[in-house]
Amino acid sequence: MNEQISERVGTLETDVAVIQSNYVRRDEFADLRTEMCVGFATTAAKIDMLREESNGRIDRQTATLLKWMLASQLSVAGLFIAAIKYL
Repeated sequence: MNEQISERVGTLETDVAVIQSNYVRRDEFADLRTEMCVGFATTAAKIDMLREESNGRIDRQTATLLKWMLASQLSVAGLFIAAIKYL
């Protein structure tokens, strides 16, 4: 009877050891979570930097476009005034 119990306990200990080796421990999971948070933070920082850079470019291009539109409207207004004056 003792041999059967000791054999079953030995089998159970082996099964428990296999299960423990297959599953992630809490500290390993916490380390992985920390690494992922750091990775996400650096990615988010890069995205924010690129967003600010692209917004700056868009702002400069919009300002240039508005200047050209104002200049073209003034030119057309000057043409109309010149045409009316000389006709």
